[in-house]
Amino acid sequence: MRVRTLGRILAVGVLAAAALLAMAPALERGGLALLILLDIQAGAGRSALKARSDAPLRDSADFVIDGRHHLADGYLPAEGEPRATLVLLHGLAPEGRREPRLVSFANTLARAGFAVLAPELPGMRSLSAGREDARDIGDALRHALDAQDDCRSVGELAVSFAVGPALIAALAPGVRERLTFVVAVGGYYDLAAAITYATTGFDPLSGRRGTPPAPEGRWWLLLSQAAQLPNPGDRRLLRELARRRLGDPKAAVDELAAQLGPGGRALYALVANTDPLRVQTLIAALPEPIRDELAALDLVPRNLESLGARLLLIHGTGDAVLPISHSRALHQRLGPGRAPLFEADGLQHVDVDPGLADAWQLWRALYALLELTEQRASAC
Repeated sequence: MRVRTLGRILAVGVLAAAALLAMAPALERGGLALLILLDIQAGAGRSALKARSDAPLRDSADFVIDGRHHLADGYLPAEGEPRATLVLLHGLAPEGRREPRLVSFANTLARAGFAVLAPELPGMRSLSAGREDARDIGDALRHALDAQDDCRSVGELAVSFAVGPALIAALAPGVRERLTFVVAVGGYYDLAAAITYATTGFDPLSGRRGTPPAPEGRWWLLLSQAAQLPNPGDRRLLRELARRRLGDPKAAVDELAAQLGPGGRALYALVANTDPLRVQTLIAALPEPIRDELAALDLVPRNLESLGARLLLIHGTGDAVLPISHSRALHQRLGPGRAPLFEADGLQHVDVDPGLADAWQLWRALYALLELTEQRASAC
């Protein structure tokens, strides 16, 4: 009887030990996700992740693809082999790859074991996003993929208006078959809908007015498309007009608008419009180069179903730059299995200030990311 009891105890002990071993990767993954989240919140301040890891190694990581020279920064863990390579993409930001929040995030990821490549995107840096951004991102992905063996995951993380070009680059042959994951934070799906919201406050994707749009959104739109105008005088006048309004929303600009040529007037009419019903007509009246750029960056007509990478969508529910309806549309189109969506009230576009519920959502997103990076390695 005692032998049988002892046998049962040993069997239970073996099963318990096996269960703990099975749970160990998940527990470790969950713990690291929490450390990453807390370090993001801490910024430059102290955190448990900083206490347990040395400062990452940062160096120039410039590269050349098809004769095109690209500037980039590389971040590596101070010790050990990287768990995965992540191409980190900045949005519309004059500081480009050196934008302080991006640099801080790159350091956090490197402390967590990622090799981070942060390329410069000249279009995004000059606030004139266009199809060349997708080409430049594609070059960065090709460079990162060619530098790795098949046992290390390679993915990209894009924020805001870089999400569209990032997804377009991820669909390219030679990239889509090898890229493991795409993380899209506060991105867009339908450019016409994004323009409607930025200029009128109405969101066609949800059919309602939500959070009032950021007042600077229309002037970012003006800056991003003014570069496509063929008339240099129009480009100069619109840049000055946007500069004034970004500095003071009520600044006088009538004397600048009066000097615009036909192309400049068409673009200004779209940006200054407040009637949702006029947006499509005003877009159709834009000069052809601008219409072509907008069409090239729109995700609606793209074959997103051919995306080989897993798409992780993260979006703030009260985003005043790009409404969460864009990520919900991507989530609905690809399905929860291919594009899970993590919604967080405390995510203000790309700034993190989460409460308890939001921290749970962001923790889940980081956990999912870490899990994806482990799948490639476990298959080798």
